[in-house]
Amino acid sequence: MRKLFKAFATVTLISVFTRLLSFVFKIYLSRKLGAEILGLYQICMSVFMLFACICSSGIPVTLSRITAESDTVGNNKRQFGAVSTCLLAGVLITLVIISAILIFPQILDFIFADERCRKIFIIMLPMLLTTCIYAILRGWFWGKKYFGIFSVTELVDEILKILFAVILLEGAILSIQKEYAYAIAMLAGDLFVIVLIIVLYFVKKGRIAKPTQAKEIAKSATPLTVTRIFGSLMSTFMSLILPALLVSKFHLSQSEATAEFGRASGMVMPLIFTPTSIIGSLGVVLIPEIASVNAGKGVKTLSSSLSNAITFACLIACYFFTIFSGAGSQLGTVLYDDSASGDYLKFAAIIMIPMCVNNLIISMLNSMGKETNTFWSHITSCVVLIIIVLTTPSLLGVKTYFVALGAFHTMSMTINLIMLNKYVGIDGKTFFKCGICLIFSFGIALINKLAVRALSSYSPILVIVTVGLITTVAFIPFILLTKTVKVNFKKLALKNRMTFM
Repeated sequence: MRKLFKAFATVTLISVFTRLLSFVFKIYLSRKLGAEILGLYQICMSVFMLFACICSSGIPVTLSRITAESDTVGNNKRQFGAVSTCLLAGVLITLVIISAILIFPQILDFIFADERCRKIFIIMLPMLLTTCIYAILRGWFWGKKYFGIFSVTELVDEILKILFAVILLEGAILSIQKEYAYAIAMLAGDLFVIVLIIVLYFVKKGRIAKPTQAKEIAKSATPLTVTRIFGSLMSTFMSLILPALLVSKFHLSQSEATAEFGRASGMVMPLIFTPTSIIGSLGVVLIPEIASVNAGKGVKTLSSSLSNAITFACLIACYFFTIFSGAGSQLGTVLYDDSASGDYLKFAAIIMIPMCVNNLIISMLNSMGKETNTFWSHITSCVVLIIIVLTTPSLLGVKTYFVALGAFHTMSMTINLIMLNKYVGIDGKTFFKCGICLIFSFGIALINKLAVRALSSYSPILVIVTVGLITTVAFIPFILLTKTVKVNFKKLALKNRMTFM
């Protein structure tokens, strides 16, 4: 129990620090590049992530599950055979994609209307290979429960990218146009990190063995990969279609539309993802444990703990929703010097709740080998997203982005909850606790709005601090009095070995 809690604390601490660095860096980028260039990068990254998903997205999760299961029964041959198969498949697919783009560069002309996007993407292209190898090896560390290495490598990656970006953007070494400096910085950081993670793999007695279990890996990874490809397609779809619709339906100029999309995806969404630093840590620790238990006693023994994990995710998301819905405008002004992004943050805050709960449930189902179920829930939700994006821009403008994402995660969460309840059996109290938490958070959000209105003539920083204090003071007694969260770590700990570094 202590080891599992220590793992959760370790991953959370490193993850929060990593996200904090990333967030501060996003503020720097937004001020240094501006909303329009930030929008160009968001468009490029959505396309890049689509190709990255094709290369390896389902493989690391599958490898982590196989590694955890193999460790439970002491089957090293299966474990390292799976590593070799995953690396071979991922690298081959990646090289084919890179070669196709270099041989037929007109592919990028079809995708990107802006010449700057095409140049940025070509600079980032080698990152497809480094990202693939990095993700697969981290999947092995994840399955082995080396949570320290799993988290620290992400932190090092972020630090290196920030360091190179600041050097290049400030012109300390080379004079490079700021449109392209960040892309070069990301590539340089990736090259250093990939060397580090390969060295750590062999230091931790990882090895390359004869590839095995290709059929099992393909069966498990394919639904995950296709699901994430659809997710990336939706991201790409919104990044390419939504600005165009803002021009044609909402009567913005191309520059204004790109800037609006940059605010939504590059300024607001990093804040919306804030709770995932904590909830994601819970998922990182739980997933190998679920796979290990599934290989032994069966996941139904974890019903209570998984139910409480869902409640915990809801609680964390509600806490941040309460703050952002109250002081969103002030946060946009203080962090980005952009009041419009703050208004969008207030509007979008509610989507954190279904998004956080849904992401945790998806991880649970995937660790049980239910990838096909999450695939179909994703496809169904994508249909809803597409309908909203195509029909509402003339009414909502760029807020369509948030409405579509909110509807997507709500639909997906509902379907996945039904599936998880079928396989594990969710404690009936979970829904009651989450409902109470939602009602409570809406009540505190209303109090925060009244406080913001009363302090409207004062400094935005004072408003943010006041809202944060009101929310924290309200939530701590709420948690203690209602016993909303009680994760049973003892049931999860079992007899599994856990190493941090």
